[in-house]
Amino acid sequence: MTRAELAQAVNEYIWRTTGRQSGLDVDTLARYERGLIRWPNAEYREGLRAVLGVARDSELGFHKTRRGRSAAGGPDTASWVATWADKDHTTGRSSAVPDTAIDLLRGALLTYAPATGTDVARADLSSARSGIGAAFDAYQAGNFEAAALASSSALRVLRAMELRGGPTDARVLALANQVGAIVLSKAGSADVAWIAADRGVSAAEASGDPTLRMSLLRTAAFSMASAGHRTDALTIVERATSEFQRRMSQTVASAAVYGTMLLTGALLLAADRDNAGAAAYLDEAHDAALVAGMDRNDLWTAFGPTNVAIHRANIAAVLGDMDTVLAVGAPLDVGHMPIERRVRLHLDVARAHLAAGDRDGALATLVHAEAVAPSQVRHHDITKQIVSAFVETMNRRPGVDLIRLARAADVPLT
Repeated sequence: MTRAELAQAVNEYIWRTTGRQSGLDVDTLARYERGLIRWPNAEYREGLRAVLGVARDSELGFHKTRRGRSAAGGPDTASWVATWADKDHTTGRSSAVPDTAIDLLRGALLTYAPATGTDVARADLSSARSGIGAAFDAYQAGNFEAAALASSSALRVLRAMELRGGPTDARVLALANQVGAIVLSKAGSADVAWIAADRGVSAAEASGDPTLRMSLLRTAAFSMASAGHRTDALTIVERATSEFQRRMSQTVASAAVYGTMLLTGALLLAADRDNAGAAAYLDEAHDAALVAGMDRNDLWTAFGPTNVAIHRANIAAVLGDMDTVLAVGAPLDVGHMPIERRVRLHLDVARAHLAAGDRDGALATLVHAEAVAPSQVRHHDITKQIVSAFVETMNRRPGVDLIRLARAADVPLT
C-alpha cells in the first residue's frame, strides 16, 4: 500500500465511522514517519490501526519519544559512521567517542561537556574559522558526514575558548551554529537543528551584521519547517524579507541572502500547495539574482540565476508538475555549481523521468548523482522513493545498479 492509498483509506474510515471529513495526506504521513511532526492524534491513530489491521499504537511504526514526537522513519543516522582517521586523537577521549558523526555534532550542541585537552590546545579563532569553512565546503560537496565532523570540531573549539575566558567572535559563533543546524536538518535531527539555528540567530544579532542575521534567519526558518512548523517558518520569511528588502541591493552578499530566503519561502509555500505564492517568491528571487549578477557563493548561499532555476524545478516537482521539471531542469547547465546543488537537481530530474515512464532515464540520472555525491544520495528521501518505485514495479531480476542503490538507500529488494 502506497502512502497515498493509506491516507485515502484512513480518511474514508474516519468518514464512515464519525461522519467527519479529515485531511490526512501523503506529506503528513511522510512527516509522521520521519519524526518531523507530533505523534498522530487519536482519530488518525484509530484509523491507521483499523486500516493496517494492528491492535496497538506501538505496531504502527511511530514510536513516541520523551518529547512526544514520532521517532520512526527518517534518515538512518546510525549509518552516518564517522570514519575519520585517528578518531581517539580527534576527540581526545577514547572511552566516550560517539558512534556516528551526527552523534558527535549533537553532543557538541547539547552536552555542555568540559572541553578536552586537545580542544583547549588548539582553541583559537583561526582554528574555529578553519573548521567552519571545512564544514560548509564538505556540505556543499555533498559529504554530510565530513560536514558534521568539521562543524562539531569548530563548536568544541569555541566552547573551549568560552570556558577559558578567551576572546570570542559573534560572527564566527553564528556561522558555526548555522552549519551545524543545516547538517542536522538534513540528518533528521530537527529538534537540535532548531536549537543550533536559534543560537546562531542570537550570535548574528550580537555581531551587528544585518546580512549575516538574514542568513541565519533563513536557516532558522528551514529548521523550523523541518520540525513541522511551516506556518511559523513562513512568518519568519515574510517578516525578514519585508525588513531586509531595502538593503537587498546594497551588496551582492545582501542580494544573495535575500534571494536565498525567498527561495526558502517558495519551497514552504509549494509544500502548502500555494502555487501563486511560490511563483511570486520565485520571481522575486530571480530579480535578486539579477542584482547579484552571476552565480556566487557569498556566505555559502550558492545563489544566483542557476540556483533560482534549480529551485524552480524543485518546486515544480513538489507541485507534481514533472513536465516543468524536465523542461527547466534537464537542460540546465549546473557544472559550475556546488555538488550539493547539482545533485539536488539530478534527484528531481530522476523522479520526473520516472513519473514520465522513462525508467532508464530515471535510473541513469540517479546513478550519475550517486557517483557525484554518494553520501547525499544515500540519505535522501527522493532516492528511497525512486528505488522503492523501481522495486515495486520490476518484472525481472534487478540489475547491478539497482541492487547497489537499494542497498545504499536501505530499500529491501524482496
